[in-house]
Amino acid sequence: MGNIQLQKGDLKVRYGSEEVTLLPKEYQLFRYLYERENRVFSRDELLDAVWAMEAPTDRTVDDHVYRLRKKLTPLSSVFTIETVRGQGYRLKVHKEMHSPLLKDEEVSSNVKTLFHKYHLYGQGDALKLLEENQAVFGFELDLQSKLYLRFMKGEFQSFQTQEDPFWEKCYYLLHIYSYTTRDKKKSLEFFTKALKAKALPEHHRLEIRLLNRLSLLLFTGQHDEAEELLITSKKEVHEKKLEGFIPLIALTESYLALVKKQERSVIQKKIHEMEELLLRYPFSRERASFSILKGVHCLAFGEEAESHFLEGIQLFKEAKYVPGIFISLMTIRYFRDVFQVEALEQFENMWEAYADEYKLSDLEPKIRKLLDDHLSSL
Repeated sequence: MGNIQLQKGDLKVRYGSEEVTLLPKEYQLFRYLYERENRVFSRDELLDAVWAMEAPTDRTVDDHVYRLRKKLTPLSSVFTIETVRGQGYRLKVHKEMHSPLLKDEEVSSNVKTLFHKYHLYGQGDALKLLEENQAVFGFELDLQSKLYLRFMKGEFQSFQTQEDPFWEKCYYLLHIYSYTTRDKKKSLEFFTKALKAKALPEHHRLEIRLLNRLSLLLFTGQHDEAEELLITSKKEVHEKKLEGFIPLIALTESYLALVKKQERSVIQKKIHEMEELLLRYPFSRERASFSILKGVHCLAFGEEAESHFLEGIQLFKEAKYVPGIFISLMTIRYFRDVFQVEALEQFENMWEAYADEYKLSDLEPKIRKLLDDHLSSL
């Protein structure tokens, strides 16, 4: 049933390329039956479940089932609503057909390339469509791609479960923890310890070693250490032609210049270099981060910064990249303190709203325990 989608917001049921739009009560009835497939419900039970506190007629359930069956005709190969004589109705979901392309290595390789490109350019909608239509297009995303999509969409709660191997999701747990805590030194400690683990996937090790620790050294005020790591990271990134890392290294270099309060001409030169880089690497999330950088630059010199901050956050929203919103708000909070700016209350309020929506305060102790349990011995 993994490719059947129920979209509450617009009352749609989707499977593959087929899409059916229902009325509110039709949708409620279908969802109730779908979530309890193969169970038989009497008319009275369905009335209580869907029309509670209302006064429906005797024919209400039958009429809605009739309309549902008619509307769901394009999806009749996937599920049917059966009448069980003398008892009521039940929804039966049929076994989904599996594409013969699932084992095709060429398709799998091409999908990985496509996924990487969509990820690089921040195409959240395209990634979502890939995820939703795996069976239709004849491929299956690997675990790391699935974990990344959950992280991208802000499904942070799902990373607490024991279902996924710890080391496969460790990278994401580290990042989520960094959003939940103000103790950035503890977050840096966790990132540093994770590097010692042989079980950590190599591509995650590379990002932590070259990029993530760099940002946390900056946020914890260890500017000299950050500068040393920046030099070695920048050298390795360019030597190995890690193109996805180049804009991020340049971004951090600009932030370091700002936090060390270098001459404005020096900072402006770095920002101009960053602009030129984005012409070569027009990645949407890096463009969003650049808007935040421009806002911090304005903040440092007493100029209006809010429009840049709002633009950056909006670009992350358009890219469907929830972690980018948290990183942006963390950056704004940090530099607000560095430059001792009393304004920007709307971004503090925005942080509180997002922290509440994604339950960061609930996550903090649970993820800290998970990380402690696996990293304390390293």
